[in-house]
Amino acid sequence: MNKITNLLIIVLLCGIATQLEAKIKLSTVFGNHMVLQQQANVTFKGYADANKRVKVRVGWNTKKYAVIADATGYFEITVSTPESVAKPYEISFNDGEELLLKNVLIGEVWFCSGQSNMEMPVKGFRGQPVFGTLKHIVTANPNRKIRLYTVKRAWNTMPQVEGVVGEWKELSAKDVAEFSATAYFFGDMLEQSLGSPIGLVNCSWSMSKIETWMDQESLARIGGIKFPDINQKEFEWPAGTPTLLWNAMVNPWKGFPIKGVIWYQGEANTGDPTLYKQLFAAMTRQWRTFFEAPEMPFYYVQLAPWQSGGKDLLDWAYFRQAQLELLNEIPNVGMAITADLGSEVFIHPPLKIEVGQRLAYWALAKTYGKEGFQYSGPIFKSARLKDAVAELVFDFGKDGLNPENEKIKGFEIAGKNGVFKTAEALIINGSDRVKVWCDEVKEPVEVRYCFKNYKIGNLYNNAGLPAAPFRALISR
Repeated sequence: MNKITNLLIIVLLCGIATQLEAKIKLSTVFGNHMVLQQQANVTFKGYADANKRVKVRVGWNTKKYAVIADATGYFEITVSTPESVAKPYEISFNDGEELLLKNVLIGEVWFCSGQSNMEMPVKGFRGQPVFGTLKHIVTANPNRKIRLYTVKRAWNTMPQVEGVVGEWKELSAKDVAEFSATAYFFGDMLEQSLGSPIGLVNCSWSMSKIETWMDQESLARIGGIKFPDINQKEFEWPAGTPTLLWNAMVNPWKGFPIKGVIWYQGEANTGDPTLYKQLFAAMTRQWRTFFEAPEMPFYYVQLAPWQSGGKDLLDWAYFRQAQLELLNEIPNVGMAITADLGSEVFIHPPLKIEVGQRLAYWALAKTYGKEGFQYSGPIFKSARLKDAVAELVFDFGKDGLNPENEKIKGFEIAGKNGVFKTAEALIINGSDRVKVWCDEVKEPVEVRYCFKNYKIGNLYNNAGLPAAPFRALISR
Protein backbone atom coordinates (compact mmCIF):
# COMPACT_ATOMS: atom_id res chain seq x y z
CA MET A 1 0.00 0.00 0.00
CA ASN A 2 1.24 3.54 -0.76
CA LYS A 3 1.58 6.36 1.75
CA ILE A 4 -1.72 8.00 0.75
CA THR A 5 -3.63 4.73 1.30
CA ASN A 6 -1.97 4.25 4.70
CA LEU A 7 -2.87 7.81 5.67
CA LEU A 8 -6.51 7.28 4.67
CA ILE A 9 -6.67 4.09 6.78
CA ILE A 10 -5.20 5.90 9.78
CA VAL A 11 -7.70 8.76 9.43
CA LEU A 12 -10.58 6.26 9.11
CA LEU A 13 -9.44 4.32 12.20
CA CYS A 14 -9.13 7.53 14.21
CA GLY A 15 -12.65 8.46 13.19
CA ILE A 16 -13.96 5.08 14.31
CA ALA A 17 -12.09 5.37 17.62
CA THR A 18 -13.53 8.85 18.16
CA GLN A 19 -17.03 7.52 17.53
CA LEU A 20 -16.48 4.66 19.96
CA GLU A 21 -15.26 7.06 22.63
CA ALA A 22 -18.28 9.29 22.03
CA LYS A 23 -20.73 6.45 22.50
CA ILE A 24 -23.00 7.00 25.49
CA LYS A 25 -21.99 4.99 28.53
CA LEU A 26 -24.54 4.30 31.25
CA SER A 27 -23.91 3.38 34.85
CA THR A 28 -23.37 -0.37 35.00
CA VAL A 29 -26.51 -0.89 37.09
CA PHE A 30 -28.40 -0.45 33.80
CA GLY A 31 -28.24 -2.84 30.90
CA ASN A 32 -29.91 -5.24 28.55
CA HIS A 33 -32.27 -7.76 30.20
CA MET A 34 -32.77 -5.63 33.33
CA VAL A 35 -35.97 -5.32 35.33
CA LEU A 36 -37.11 -1.84 36.35
CA GLN A 37 -39.41 -1.32 39.31
CA GLN A 38 -42.97 -0.71 38.21
CA GLN A 39 -44.68 2.63 38.88
CA ALA A 40 -41.45 4.27 40.01
CA ASN A 41 -39.09 7.07 39.01
CA VAL A 42 -35.84 5.72 37.59
CA THR A 43 -32.85 8.05 37.36
CA PHE A 44 -30.59 7.02 34.49
CA LYS A 45 -26.96 8.11 34.92
CA GLY A 46 -24.20 8.10 32.36
CA TYR A 47 -21.75 9.93 30.13
CA ALA A 48 -22.06 11.40 26.66
CA ASP A 49 -20.03 14.02 24.80
CA ALA A 50 -19.51 17.15 26.89
CA ASN A 51 -22.41 19.61 26.69
CA LYS A 52 -24.27 17.37 24.25
CA ARG A 53 -28.05 17.03 24.22
CA VAL A 54 -29.05 13.46 25.08
CA LYS A 55 -32.44 12.33 23.84
CA VAL A 56 -34.16 9.44 25.62
CA ARG A 57 -37.07 7.38 24.37
CA VAL A 58 -38.74 4.53 26.26
CA GLY A 59 -40.85 1.78 24.77
CA TRP A 60 -43.80 2.10 27.11
CA ASN A 61 -44.89 5.63 26.22
CA THR A 62 -44.52 8.25 23.48
CA LYS A 63 -43.01 10.98 25.64
CA LYS A 64 -39.81 12.68 24.52
CA TYR A 65 -37.16 13.08 27.20
CA ALA A 66 -33.95 15.07 26.88
CA VAL A 67 -31.10 16.34 29.05
CA ILE A 68 -27.88 18.33 28.44
CA ALA A 69 -24.69 16.60 29.55
CA ASP A 70 -22.41 18.77 31.69
CA ALA A 71 -18.86 19.86 30.87
CA THR A 72 -17.52 16.42 31.85
CA GLY A 73 -20.17 14.63 29.80
CA TYR A 74 -22.08 13.42 32.85
CA PHE A 75 -25.87 13.41 32.72
CA GLU A 76 -28.85 12.26 34.77
CA ILE A 77 -32.43 11.94 33.61
CA THR A 78 -35.45 10.63 35.49
CA VAL A 79 -38.14 8.56 33.77
CA SER A 80 -41.38 7.14 35.18
CA THR A 81 -42.22 3.47 34.69
CA PRO A 82 -45.71 2.01 34.11
CA GLU A 83 -47.48 -0.85 35.85
CA SER A 84 -45.88 -4.26 35.57
CA VAL A 85 -46.02 -5.67 32.05
CA ALA A 86 -44.72 -9.05 30.91
CA LYS A 87 -43.57 -7.89 27.46
CA PRO A 88 -40.03 -6.58 26.96
CA TYR A 89 -39.22 -3.00 26.00
CA GLU A 90 -36.34 -1.07 24.46
CA ILE A 91 -34.86 2.20 25.78
CA SER A 92 -32.93 4.52 23.45
CA PHE A 93 -30.26 7.08 24.44
CA ASN A 94 -29.02 9.30 21.63
CA ASP A 95 -26.51 12.16 21.52
CA GLY A 96 -25.95 11.78 17.78
CA GLU A 97 -25.07 8.14 18.22
CA GLU A 98 -27.60 5.75 19.69
CA LEU A 99 -27.23 3.42 22.64
CA LEU A 100 -30.11 0.94 22.74
CA LEU A 101 -31.03 -1.13 25.78
CA LYS A 102 -32.98 -4.24 24.79
CA ASN A 103 -35.22 -6.77 26.48
CA VAL A 104 -36.08 -4.54 29.46
CA LEU A 105 -38.91 -5.70 31.73
CA ILE A 106 -41.10 -3.75 34.13
CA GLY A 107 -41.87 -5.58 37.37
CA GLU A 108 -40.71 -6.00 40.96
CA VAL A 109 -37.07 -5.49 41.97
CA TRP A 110 -35.64 -6.83 45.24
CA PHE A 111 -32.24 -6.05 46.71
CA CYS A 112 -30.70 -9.13 48.35
CA SER A 113 -27.82 -8.49 50.72
CA GLY A 114 -25.85 -9.91 53.64
CA GLN A 115 -22.88 -12.18 54.23
CA SER A 116 -21.99 -15.73 53.20
CA ASN A 117 -25.40 -17.30 53.77
CA MET A 118 -26.85 -14.81 51.27
CA GLU A 119 -23.82 -15.19 49.01
CA MET A 120 -24.01 -19.04 49.03
CA PRO A 121 -24.86 -20.01 45.44
CA VAL A 122 -27.57 -22.35 44.24
CA LYS A 123 -24.90 -24.96 43.48
CA GLY A 124 -23.51 -24.60 47.03
CA PHE A 125 -20.00 -23.94 48.29
CA ARG A 126 -17.20 -26.48 47.83
CA GLY A 127 -17.98 -29.40 50.17
CA GLN A 128 -21.18 -27.68 51.37
CA PRO A 129 -24.15 -28.37 49.10
CA VAL A 130 -27.53 -26.73 48.85
CA PHE A 131 -29.95 -29.65 49.00
CA GLY A 132 -32.36 -30.27 46.14
CA THR A 133 -31.14 -27.65 43.68
CA LEU A 134 -29.81 -29.67 40.74
CA LYS A 135 -33.23 -29.94 39.09
CA HIS A 136 -33.69 -26.17 39.41
CA ILE A 137 -30.31 -25.57 37.76
CA VAL A 138 -30.82 -27.87 34.78
CA THR A 139 -34.39 -26.64 34.14
CA ALA A 140 -33.49 -22.93 34.24
CA ASN A 141 -35.62 -21.33 31.53
CA PRO A 142 -34.72 -17.96 29.97
CA ASN A 143 -38.37 -17.51 29.00
CA ARG A 144 -39.27 -17.05 32.67
CA LYS A 145 -39.51 -13.43 33.72
CA ILE A 146 -36.74 -13.57 36.35
CA ARG A 147 -33.56 -11.57 35.84
CA LEU A 148 -30.40 -11.80 37.96
CA TYR A 149 -27.69 -9.28 38.80
CA THR A 150 -24.70 -10.14 41.01
CA VAL A 151 -22.61 -7.21 42.25
CA LYS A 152 -18.93 -8.14 42.15
CA ARG A 153 -17.09 -7.70 45.45
CA ALA A 154 -15.61 -4.23 45.85
CA TRP A 155 -14.78 -1.77 48.59
CA ASN A 156 -13.93 1.90 48.82
CA THR A 157 -13.24 4.44 51.54
CA MET A 158 -15.42 7.02 49.77
CA PRO A 159 -19.00 6.73 48.41
CA GLN A 160 -18.96 5.86 44.73
CA VAL A 161 -21.51 7.28 42.30
CA GLU A 162 -21.07 4.49 39.77
CA GLY A 163 -18.76 1.65 38.95
CA VAL A 164 -20.24 -1.59 40.29
CA VAL A 165 -19.14 -4.57 38.23
CA GLY A 166 -21.93 -6.85 37.10
CA GLU A 167 -24.60 -7.33 34.46
CA TRP A 168 -28.23 -8.36 34.20
CA LYS A 169 -28.70 -12.00 33.20
CA GLU A 170 -31.58 -14.06 31.92
CA LEU A 171 -31.98 -17.50 33.47
CA SER A 172 -29.56 -20.18 32.33
CA ALA A 173 -28.22 -23.27 34.07
CA LYS A 174 -24.82 -21.62 34.56
CA ASP A 175 -26.13 -18.30 35.85
CA VAL A 176 -28.69 -19.84 38.20
CA ALA A 177 -26.02 -22.19 39.61
CA GLU A 178 -23.77 -19.21 40.43
CA PHE A 179 -26.48 -16.95 41.85
CA SER A 180 -27.44 -16.55 45.52
CA ALA A 181 -29.60 -19.53 46.53
CA THR A 182 -31.61 -17.63 49.14
CA ALA A 183 -32.29 -14.80 46.69
CA TYR A 184 -33.11 -17.09 43.77
CA PHE A 185 -35.67 -19.20 45.60
CA PHE A 186 -37.23 -16.06 47.04
CA GLY A 187 -37.64 -14.66 43.53
CA ASP A 188 -38.69 -18.02 42.10
CA MET A 189 -41.70 -18.15 44.43
CA LEU A 190 -42.60 -14.51 43.85
CA GLU A 191 -42.60 -14.95 40.08
CA GLN A 192 -44.75 -18.06 40.28
CA SER A 193 -47.24 -16.44 42.65
CA LEU A 194 -47.44 -12.92 41.19
CA GLY A 195 -46.90 -13.62 37.50
CA SER A 196 -44.91 -10.40 37.39
CA PRO A 197 -41.33 -9.98 36.14
CA ILE A 198 -38.88 -10.21 39.06
CA GLY A 199 -35.47 -8.57 39.22
CA LEU A 200 -33.02 -9.80 41.86
CA VAL A 201 -29.86 -7.92 42.83
CA ASN A 202 -27.42 -10.05 44.83
CA CYS A 203 -25.15 -7.67 46.74
CA SER A 204 -23.40 -9.75 49.40
CA TRP A 205 -19.94 -10.55 50.80
CA SER A 206 -18.87 -13.44 53.01
CA MET A 207 -18.01 -12.60 56.65
CA SER A 208 -19.27 -9.04 56.28
CA LYS A 209 -20.41 -7.09 59.34
CA ILE A 210 -23.52 -4.95 59.28
CA GLU A 211 -21.41 -1.81 59.83
CA THR A 212 -19.75 -2.17 56.43
CA TRP A 213 -23.16 -1.98 54.72
CA MET A 214 -23.95 1.40 56.30
CA ASP A 215 -22.87 4.97 55.61
CA GLN A 216 -20.77 7.10 57.93
CA GLU A 217 -23.59 9.51 58.76
CA SER A 218 -25.87 6.76 60.09
CA LEU A 219 -23.07 5.09 62.05
CA ALA A 220 -21.93 8.37 63.58
CA ARG A 221 -25.33 8.78 65.26
CA ILE A 222 -24.78 5.53 67.14
CA GLY A 223 -21.30 6.41 68.33
CA GLY A 224 -18.31 4.28 69.21
CA ILE A 225 -17.66 3.27 65.60
CA LYS A 226 -14.11 3.61 64.29
CA PHE A 227 -14.12 4.82 60.70
CA PRO A 228 -11.42 3.97 58.18
CA ASP A 229 -8.81 6.44 56.98
CA ILE A 230 -10.03 7.60 53.56
CA ASN A 231 -6.45 7.46 52.26
CA GLN A 232 -5.81 3.89 53.39
CA LYS A 233 -5.03 1.59 50.47
CA GLU A 234 -5.24 -1.85 52.08
CA PHE A 235 -7.45 -3.45 54.72
CA GLU A 236 -6.96 -6.80 56.38
CA TRP A 237 -10.74 -7.27 56.60
CA PRO A 238 -12.57 -4.96 54.16
CA ALA A 239 -15.87 -6.74 54.77
CA GLY A 240 -15.55 -6.02 58.49
CA THR A 241 -14.64 -2.35 58.14
CA PRO A 242 -17.38 0.28 58.55
CA THR A 243 -18.77 1.88 55.33
CA LEU A 244 -16.46 0.14 52.82
CA LEU A 245 -19.01 -2.11 51.12
CA TRP A 246 -21.77 0.48 51.29
CA ASN A 247 -19.55 2.96 49.48
CA ALA A 248 -18.58 0.65 46.62
CA MET A 249 -21.43 -1.86 46.24
CA VAL A 250 -24.65 -0.11 47.32
CA ASN A 251 -24.23 3.64 46.89
CA PRO A 252 -23.92 3.33 43.07
CA TRP A 253 -27.54 2.09 43.00
CA LYS A 254 -28.87 5.51 44.00
CA GLY A 255 -31.75 6.43 41.73
CA PHE A 256 -32.51 2.78 40.91
CA PRO A 257 -35.82 2.14 42.73
CA ILE A 258 -36.56 -1.22 44.33
CA LYS A 259 -39.58 -2.84 45.94
CA GLY A 260 -37.81 -4.12 49.04
CA VAL A 261 -34.83 -5.80 50.69
CA ILE A 262 -34.14 -9.32 51.88
CA TRP A 263 -31.27 -9.61 54.35
CA TYR A 264 -29.32 -12.64 55.58
CA GLN A 265 -26.55 -11.46 57.88
CA GLY A 266 -25.53 -11.45 61.53
CA GLU A 267 -23.02 -14.24 61.98
CA ALA A 268 -20.19 -11.69 62.04
CA ASN A 269 -21.99 -9.61 64.69
CA THR A 270 -23.03 -12.26 67.21
CA GLY A 271 -20.56 -10.93 69.78
CA ASP A 272 -22.75 -7.91 70.60
CA PRO A 273 -26.52 -8.47 70.14
CA THR A 274 -27.42 -5.21 71.88
CA LEU A 275 -25.32 -3.14 69.50
CA TYR A 276 -26.67 -5.11 66.55
CA LYS A 277 -30.21 -4.07 67.39
CA GLN A 278 -29.16 -0.42 67.22
CA LEU A 279 -27.27 -0.96 63.99
CA PHE A 280 -30.07 -2.88 62.30
CA ALA A 281 -32.65 -0.23 63.19
CA ALA A 282 -30.34 2.49 61.88
CA MET A 283 -29.61 0.52 58.72
CA THR A 284 -33.27 0.05 57.82
CA ARG A 285 -33.83 3.78 58.25
CA GLN A 286 -30.79 4.61 56.14
CA TRP A 287 -31.65 2.22 53.30
CA ARG A 288 -35.26 3.39 53.20
CA THR A 289 -34.06 6.97 52.90
CA PHE A 290 -31.50 6.04 50.25
CA PHE A 291 -34.01 4.19 48.07
CA GLU A 292 -36.60 6.95 48.67
CA ALA A 293 -39.12 4.50 50.10
CA PRO A 294 -39.87 5.30 53.78
CA GLU A 295 -42.05 2.21 54.23
CA MET A 296 -39.93 -0.15 52.14
CA PRO A 297 -40.31 -3.78 53.33
CA PHE A 298 -37.24 -5.32 54.90
CA TYR A 299 -37.35 -9.08 55.46
CA TYR A 300 -34.51 -10.83 57.25
CA VAL A 301 -33.44 -14.32 58.31
CA GLN A 302 -33.11 -15.39 61.94
CA LEU A 303 -29.81 -17.24 62.26
CA ALA A 304 -30.18 -21.01 62.12
CA PRO A 305 -28.87 -23.33 64.84
CA TRP A 306 -25.10 -23.89 64.68
CA GLN A 307 -22.62 -25.04 67.31
CA SER A 308 -20.36 -21.96 67.08
CA GLY A 309 -17.93 -22.36 70.04
CA GLY A 310 -20.08 -25.12 71.54
CA LYS A 311 -23.62 -26.28 70.92
CA ASP A 312 -24.71 -25.67 74.54
CA LEU A 313 -23.34 -22.14 74.67
CA LEU A 314 -25.67 -19.16 74.43
CA ASP A 315 -24.00 -16.47 72.28
CA TRP A 316 -26.01 -17.31 69.16
CA ALA A 317 -29.13 -17.80 71.27
CA TYR A 318 -28.91 -14.24 72.60
CA PHE A 319 -28.37 -12.98 69.07
CA ARG A 320 -31.48 -14.77 67.81
CA GLN A 321 -33.40 -13.21 70.70
CA ALA A 322 -32.25 -9.78 69.53
CA GLN A 323 -33.42 -10.58 66.01
CA LEU A 324 -36.78 -11.71 67.38
CA GLU A 325 -37.23 -8.50 69.38
CA LEU A 326 -36.57 -6.41 66.27
CA LEU A 327 -39.87 -7.69 64.85
CA ASN A 328 -41.77 -5.53 67.33
CA GLU A 329 -39.41 -2.56 67.25
CA ILE A 330 -39.13 -1.71 63.55
CA PRO A 331 -42.11 -1.10 61.24
CA ASN A 332 -42.66 -3.17 58.11
CA VAL A 333 -40.10 -5.89 58.74
CA GLY A 334 -40.49 -9.67 58.81
CA MET A 335 -38.32 -12.55 59.96
CA ALA A 336 -37.91 -15.94 58.33
CA ILE A 337 -37.51 -18.53 61.10
CA THR A 338 -34.90 -21.22 60.41
CA ALA A 339 -34.94 -23.08 63.75
CA ASP A 340 -35.33 -26.43 61.96
CA LEU A 341 -32.84 -25.82 59.15
CA GLY A 342 -29.50 -25.57 60.95
CA SER A 343 -26.44 -27.78 60.68
CA GLU A 344 -24.48 -28.44 63.86
CA VAL A 345 -21.11 -28.49 62.11
CA PHE A 346 -21.65 -26.10 59.15
CA ILE A 347 -22.37 -22.41 59.51
CA HIS A 348 -24.03 -22.53 56.07
CA PRO A 349 -27.35 -24.44 56.35
CA PRO A 350 -27.92 -26.59 53.23
CA LEU A 351 -31.70 -26.03 53.07
CA LYS A 352 -31.58 -22.70 51.28
CA ILE A 353 -34.67 -23.43 49.19
CA GLU A 354 -36.72 -23.27 52.38
CA VAL A 355 -34.99 -20.09 53.54
CA GLY A 356 -35.80 -18.27 50.30
CA GLN A 357 -39.38 -19.52 50.32
CA ARG A 358 -39.94 -18.46 53.93
CA LEU A 359 -38.81 -14.96 53.06
CA ALA A 360 -41.20 -15.06 50.11
CA TYR A 361 -44.14 -16.02 52.36
CA TRP A 362 -43.62 -12.76 54.29
CA ALA A 363 -43.39 -10.71 51.10
CA LEU A 364 -46.43 -12.32 49.49
CA ALA A 365 -48.57 -11.80 52.60
CA LYS A 366 -47.36 -8.44 53.88
CA THR A 367 -46.18 -6.66 50.74
CA TYR A 368 -48.46 -8.12 48.09
CA GLY A 369 -51.55 -8.80 50.21
CA LYS A 370 -51.93 -12.50 49.44
CA GLU A 371 -54.27 -14.29 51.85
CA GLY A 372 -55.22 -17.81 52.86
CA PHE A 373 -51.93 -19.06 54.29
CA GLN A 374 -49.71 -18.75 57.35
CA TYR A 375 -46.56 -16.85 56.48
CA SER A 376 -44.59 -17.43 59.71
CA GLY A 377 -43.98 -20.14 62.23
CA PRO A 378 -45.23 -19.70 65.82
CA ILE A 379 -43.83 -16.64 67.59
CA PHE A 380 -44.03 -16.32 71.37
CA LYS A 381 -46.66 -13.83 72.52
CA SER A 382 -47.15 -14.21 76.28
CA ALA A 383 -46.70 -16.54 79.27
CA ARG A 384 -48.84 -16.69 82.41
CA LEU A 385 -48.42 -18.88 85.49
CA LYS A 386 -51.30 -21.11 86.60
CA ASP A 387 -50.33 -22.95 89.76
CA ALA A 388 -46.86 -24.29 88.87
CA VAL A 389 -47.57 -24.53 85.13
CA ALA A 390 -46.70 -21.83 82.59
CA GLU A 391 -49.30 -21.33 79.86
CA LEU A 392 -47.77 -19.87 76.71
CA VAL A 393 -49.66 -18.21 73.86
CA PHE A 394 -48.23 -17.98 70.32
CA ASP A 395 -48.92 -15.83 67.32
CA PHE A 396 -49.28 -17.64 63.97
CA GLY A 397 -50.92 -20.61 65.66
CA LYS A 398 -54.61 -19.89 65.10
CA ASP A 399 -55.06 -23.10 63.08
CA GLY A 400 -53.41 -25.10 65.84
CA LEU A 401 -49.92 -26.16 66.83
CA ASN A 402 -48.12 -29.44 66.23
CA PRO A 403 -47.40 -32.16 67.21
CA GLU A 404 -50.74 -32.78 68.93
CA ASN A 405 -50.85 -35.19 71.87
CA GLU A 406 -47.06 -35.57 71.92
CA LYS A 407 -44.39 -34.10 74.11
CA ILE A 408 -42.82 -30.92 72.80
CA LYS A 409 -39.04 -30.94 72.88
CA GLY A 410 -36.83 -27.93 73.47
CA PHE A 411 -38.44 -26.14 76.47
CA GLU A 412 -36.65 -25.24 79.67
CA ILE A 413 -37.94 -23.47 82.77
CA ALA A 414 -36.23 -21.64 85.65
CA GLY A 415 -37.17 -20.50 89.13
CA LYS A 416 -35.92 -17.51 91.11
CA ASN A 417 -32.42 -19.01 91.28
CA GLY A 418 -32.09 -18.62 87.47
CA VAL A 419 -31.15 -22.27 86.94
CA PHE A 420 -32.90 -23.70 83.89
CA LYS A 421 -34.21 -27.26 83.93
CA THR A 422 -35.51 -29.38 81.08
CA ALA A 423 -39.29 -28.97 81.04
CA GLU A 424 -42.30 -31.00 79.97
CA ALA A 425 -44.54 -29.35 77.38
CA LEU A 426 -47.84 -30.17 75.69
CA ILE A 427 -50.16 -28.33 73.29
CA ILE A 428 -53.47 -27.40 74.93
CA ASN A 429 -56.48 -28.88 73.13
CA GLY A 430 -55.57 -28.08 69.52
CA SER A 431 -55.08 -24.40 70.32
CA ASP A 432 -52.36 -21.79 69.95
CA ARG A 433 -51.27 -22.44 73.55
CA VAL A 434 -48.65 -24.67 75.15
CA LYS A 435 -48.38 -25.65 78.81
CA VAL A 436 -44.87 -25.99 80.22
CA TRP A 437 -43.80 -27.34 83.62
CA CYS A 438 -41.02 -29.06 85.53
CA ASP A 439 -41.54 -30.95 88.80
CA GLU A 440 -38.16 -29.67 90.02
CA VAL A 441 -39.22 -26.02 89.60
CA LYS A 442 -42.12 -25.20 91.94
CA GLU A 443 -42.23 -21.44 91.26
CA PRO A 444 -41.14 -20.86 87.67
CA VAL A 445 -40.33 -17.29 86.66
CA GLU A 446 -38.75 -17.73 83.23
CA VAL A 447 -39.19 -20.00 80.20
CA ARG A 448 -37.14 -20.54 77.09
CA TYR A 449 -37.32 -22.63 73.91
CA CYS A 450 -34.33 -23.94 71.93
CA PHE A 451 -32.28 -21.26 73.59
CA LYS A 452 -28.80 -22.61 72.84
CA ASN A 453 -26.36 -22.26 70.00
CA TYR A 454 -27.51 -25.54 68.52
CA LYS A 455 -30.74 -27.09 69.68
CA ILE A 456 -33.56 -28.41 67.51
CA GLY A 457 -37.11 -28.47 68.86
CA ASN A 458 -40.29 -29.86 67.34
CA LEU A 459 -42.93 -27.15 67.78
CA TYR A 460 -44.61 -26.17 64.50
CA ASN A 461 -47.89 -24.73 63.30
CA ASN A 462 -50.30 -26.38 60.88
CA ALA A 463 -48.46 -24.83 57.93
CA GLY A 464 -45.38 -26.85 58.89
CA LEU A 465 -43.38 -23.78 59.88
CA PRO A 466 -41.20 -23.97 63.01
CA ALA A 467 -41.51 -21.90 66.18
CA ALA A 468 -38.90 -19.20 66.76
CA PRO A 469 -36.46 -19.79 69.66
CA PHE A 470 -37.04 -17.37 72.51
CA ARG A 471 -36.54 -16.54 76.17
CA ALA A 472 -39.23 -14.79 78.26
CA LEU A 473 -40.45 -13.98 81.75
CA ILE A 474 -43.62 -15.62 83.08
CA SER A 475 -46.39 -13.30 84.29
CA ARG A 476 -48.36 -14.10 87.45
